[in-house]
Amino acid sequence: MLIKVVIISLMLLSPIAAQLSTLEDAFQINMSGIVSQRMKMTMTAENVANLMTLKDEETGLPYQKKYLVLEASDIGVKVVDIERSTEPFSRYFDPAAPQSDEDGYFYLPNVNMPNEMVTLKHTEAMYEANINAFKLTKAMYQSTMELLK
Repeated sequence: MLIKVVIISLMLLSPIAAQLSTLEDAFQINMSGIVSQRMKMTMTAENVANLMTLKDEETGLPYQKKYLVLEASDIGVKVVDIERSTEPFSRYFDPAAPQSDEDGYFYLPNVNMPNEMVTLKHTEAMYEANINAFKLTKAMYQSTMELLK
């Protein structure tokens, strides 16, 4: 009799155990989205902060816009690389400027403020969507745990 009860209990609990595993995957997917969007917001803020950086210490050139390369994985998204934009720099003629070359031109970073603001708003919306999905997953997890009591 006890063996039958244990077997029946295990049969009833195995879908719940599978659901818990799926919920753990959902947590990982949500967290990867939150982390990647947070990194994207940080990268966009760095681009905006360097809008007028005329000489980057790393390259010696004007600041080059940076962006994240994201890749989908089995459980969410992962950051593959941080790359620099290859868009051309803005060129201005001012022979009196200390940054001017021998022809009298100096170059400004390839950061476009309106584009960065659009990117920031879009990233913010994606970040909030991932937070809301995380909250829903948490509620489902808590409901499942209540069923196990």
